[in-house]
Amino acid sequence: MDAGTVVHTYCAVPGATEVGTAGGIDGSSVSTVAVGRVALVIGELSAERYGADAWRKHATDSEWLAEVVGQHHAVLQAALAETDVLPLRLPGIYQDVAALRRIYAAQEDALAQALSSIRGQVEMGAKVYLSKATPAAASAASGESGRGYLTRRISEAAEREESRQRQQAMVVEAHDTLSQQAKRAVVNEPQDPALSGRREPMLLNAAYLIPRNSQNEFAACSETLHHALASEGLLLEVTGPWPAYNFAELSLSKAPAP
Repeated sequence: MDAGTVVHTYCAVPGATEVGTAGGIDGSSVSTVAVGRVALVIGELSAERYGADAWRKHATDSEWLAEVVGQHHAVLQAALAETDVLPLRLPGIYQDVAALRRIYAAQEDALAQALSSIRGQVEMGAKVYLSKATPAAASAASGESGRGYLTRRISEAAEREESRQRQQAMVVEAHDTLSQQAKRAVVNEPQDPALSGRREPMLLNAAYLIPRNSQNEFAACSETLHHALASEGLLLEVTGPWPAYNFAELSLSKAPAP
């Protein structure tokens, strides 16, 4: 291995898996390294551009981070099309393959157990947005009496609150319904519009771990919910399949700086 390079780890896959592609970060090649019962998907990158110092330098550079994370994710997606994928945290930078083997060999049991917990499963995401606000107050009618005005405003406020509660109940019901299709489910904090890319308020940000062979059933359930929610001014957005980012219960020692 060249002294000017480092090893980047993408994910863990079952030990018999072979991954080979040129679609890694910065167009680098991707391969696997066996570590006991599992295999690690890795790539060789420029130490100057992607080593520990580069990560520290770009720690607050959202554009750089987004590009690297996107390319990292693409490798996981490609692997997911073929096998089970256990995501590994970023940055996962090692001096060389020998150092990587030394660190992960001591934690083989944890890797194997975590990989086993998501065997045959993928992650689906679901977000619900408020696409139509609750009824707005109408303008005062010409010649409307003070009593009539107050009565109308009270009625409008009650209607808005009723609509809000109905929407909230439907969001909870939608999550419960999707959870029934999943092995496990988790609700995360709603994303800021800057992250979601949508101006509408996010009411639900959830992830579901489902059997790989149940994706059609999950999609059909989501489609039914989509129409039901739309009738109340709510928008359901389902994404995936993804690697099990929200369900990879893995605690490994931090990689030493190369």
